[in-house]
Order: sequence, then C-alpha cells, then structure tokens
Amino acid sequence: MLVTLLIFGLFLPAASPSMCYQCTSELALINWSRYGLPPTHGDSMMADDACLDESSPLGHVPCSAPCMTINITAVGGKHNGKVIGVVRDCQTYFRNPKSLPEGTDRICRHSVRDTVRNHRINVTFCYCKGYLCNGKTEQVQLRRLAQRRYPRLPDDSRTSRPIPLGFAMLAISWLVG
Repeated sequence: MLVTLLIFGLFLPAASPSMCYQCTSELALINWSRYGLPPTHGDSMMADDACLDESSPLGHVPCSAPCMTINITAVGGKHNGKVIGVVRDCQTYFRNPKSLPEGTDRICRHSVRDTVRNHRINVTFCYCKGYLCNGKTEQVQLRRLAQRRYPRLPDDSRTSRPIPLGFAMLAISWLVG
C-alpha cells in the first residue's frame, strides 16, 4: 500500500499541470508600484518573507496561464547580488505574456532600475509552464542567471543541493519494496 502511494506521488504533478506558487516578500509588497506591478492585485496580497526562503513551504493557486516569478536583487554596493524581494504568482494578474512561445517552457527578462534612494536593483521577470514551476528550483536558476549577468557574485553552486522529490520517492519505494 505504501509503495503504491509513493509511486502515485511521482505522477501527481503531471496530473495537475496548472498550479503556481503564490507569495510575496515584504519588501516586494512595500515597493509594489515601483516594480511596475498593478496596484489592485498587490493590495490584496499578504507579505510573507518565507517567499524568500527556498526551504519554506509556499501557498499555491490554480492557474490557466504561465506561472511567474519576479526576483529583485541589489546591484552594486555591499549587498550586491542579494535577493531583496520575490513575488510568485499566476500570470493572469500581471503583464504579458499570457502564453509562452511554442516550444518554450521558460522565459525571463531583466530590468536594472534605480530606486528613489539611488540604489540600483535588478528586477527579473520569469514566466514558466508546468506544475509549480515558479518554485524552489527556479530560485537556484535565477541565482545562476544573476551570476552570469554579474560575475562578481559569490558562487552558490558549490553548496549542497537537495535531492529531487521524485528521485527521493523512487529510492524510498525501492528500499521498502
């Protein structure tokens, strides 16, 4: 019975491809309009800095459009490369694209901006297709993208990496079975 449940869990994401993580960090919510996001949706979101933490569980919503992540990082100064804000949600509430180009699972665009206090930030908008594709693994990809764009950032690729859930469940079912 346990083995059957574990194997079923491997296929659960494939059965529900239209879910996105939904959260926003406090600084992203406070600076909502400065990042060019629609004020009506930002007013209804609650800030949760767990959105910044890859290991924290996140809320999720059904979505008929691409999932999106907005990643705000500091540029220059003592906080260079530090993630200072994150928004994850369904694309239906935000700008284009409402769909991704054929054959594309993920697209990102970058915009370096100056804040009111003359701090530079890099705002990366990423859109993806797939079950909870705007989640934890995307954060690692965003860091790598930022490192290619700003090579002075420390290399996080040398840190330990989590085992993918599907592989862990397969290994457990093999050990139990």
